[in-house]
Amino acid sequence: MLDLFANPSAARRPYRAPLATLFAAALLATTAGCAGGLDEPERFTGGSSCAPGTTASSILQAQCFSCHSTETKATGANLDLQAAGLPGRLYTTNAQCTSKPLADSANPSQSFFLKKLTPSPGCGAQMPQGGSLNAADTACLTDWLVAGKPSP
Repeated sequence: MLDLFANPSAARRPYRAPLATLFAAALLATTAGCAGGLDEPERFTGGSSCAPGTTASSILQAQCFSCHSTETKATGANLDLQAAGLPGRLYTTNAQCTSKPLADSANPSQSFFLKKLTPSPGCGAQMPQGGSLNAADTACLTDWLVAGKPSP
């Protein structure tokens, strides 16, 4: 018969393997996967209004750069949407027909830049010329503009 009191470590030995296995399994379960990576920020920030595979930059490039790029800004009311610093520059660039900034820092979602995407922008024509953006693209640009609001 095994005397458990004579050698206390021998008494614990049979339980080491199951405890070690349980600990290893728990460690593996908690570190095996992550809810999302940094290349998927919407997994951490609650999502985006942009359609899958779409970004504000891709919308601007496809819909606006033909008139509002660095090369064509003279034909597009002198507004360059391609140069670095957007959307922040929209908060400091005045619209030609209103003499107010294109983006309203007090209420970015009501900015003139976004009103230009509607059928009745208040002055001038709806953008993009000869067409309109779908609701998802408009929501994507709205989120982008609001997220780029300069800090006070």
